[in-house]
Amino acid sequence: MKSNGLIYGTTVKYPHRKPLPVLEKGWTHEIEEPFRRGSCLVFRLPFTHTGFVLGKWIETQDEDVALASAIWGRELDVTVEELMEW
Repeated sequence: MKSNGLIYGTTVKYPHRKPLPVLEKGWTHEIEEPFRRGSCLVFRLPFTHTGFVLGKWIETQDEDVALASAIWGRELDVTVEELMEW
């Protein structure tokens, strides 16, 4: 992940079954210092597993809050078998 002040960007790969949406909202939690929380937009290339992320850091959290927030995770619309292929 590349970060420049309040803005960050990266590429991601994750499983999905549908070509749309091409643009979706995302979020992230850093579990290493400076323990920031961010909001982003993910541009997915249709029929691929590649996405480009552009986001903004929202706030800095203390370590305990950041780790607890990250543990809750995100529910994905994929089976366990599909995840294991990754």
